[in-house]
Amino acid sequence: MPQLSEITYSREECISAIRGYYDFLTKLYLNESDVIEPPAEGWPEITTSIMQLLGKTDEVISLLRHLPYIQKPSNDMYWAQGTPHCTFADWRNICHHISQDPSRGEDYKLVTESVSIYENVPPHVISLTNSGRDEPVYLLDTKLGIVLWFECPGEIKYNPSRELVHDDPYTYEEDMAQAEWRGDSAAWTVPDFFETLKDQWRELNFIPISPWSAVEIYTGYGLETEGMIKMLQGIYREQGWPDMDKYRKVECLKAVHKALKERYPGRADYIYGDKE
Repeated sequence: MPQLSEITYSREECISAIRGYYDFLTKLYLNESDVIEPPAEGWPEITTSIMQLLGKTDEVISLLRHLPYIQKPSNDMYWAQGTPHCTFADWRNICHHISQDPSRGEDYKLVTESVSIYENVPPHVISLTNSGRDEPVYLLDTKLGIVLWFECPGEIKYNPSRELVHDDPYTYEEDMAQAEWRGDSAAWTVPDFFETLKDQWRELNFIPISPWSAVEIYTGYGLETEGMIKMLQGIYREQGWPDMDKYRKVECLKAVHKALKERYPGRADYIYGDKE
């Protein structure tokens, strides 16, 4: 288990890990057009004046300006998920909305960082997610070089595919509140965090059910029956997953759609609606 003292933060490493994860998702189920790359000079929407309304550091701002994002579509029909039941924060989009109404800055901090901890999340930590209540929250610490999964499922936290960081905040935080906000989060180095997420997809613990959404096996949320899990996993394996050289993305997603329509029509109607 690596110690915090052995880890250093690297902006370029963060950008590379996030870009690599998004590329992985486009090969698995997302549309390539869902992911947008920053211009060479960075996203102009993400400015110091706007991000300082959230109390974030210059390093956080520099990182966000140069990240790729899963963008919110202009038609607002769906926002592609980065993990099951979870959308990743598009800070370009968030900054645009805050610029229109600066009073919403606190609202976005609350939504991205979780209502239960946002008041104590420090300036050098930024959320990678923009989800609702009871949905995953991933927090990137630009001082320590780690990602924390707030309230990580025990099945992942206690049986991780990548080594966890030994993160005992009480050993380095003088302010008790700054230690307690981490709660029982699981912590990884930035590259290992995204490899952990990839492993969940590879093992089909996370399962895409459309080109924009997915389910997971831990809570059963979004699943009609346990039989749906085995059905979906079987389809992906038949289509070559997790061997990227053999996997047939288009055929697989069509087969998933067909199977859901035939065996779980109510769930299929909810997932696809008028997007078929």
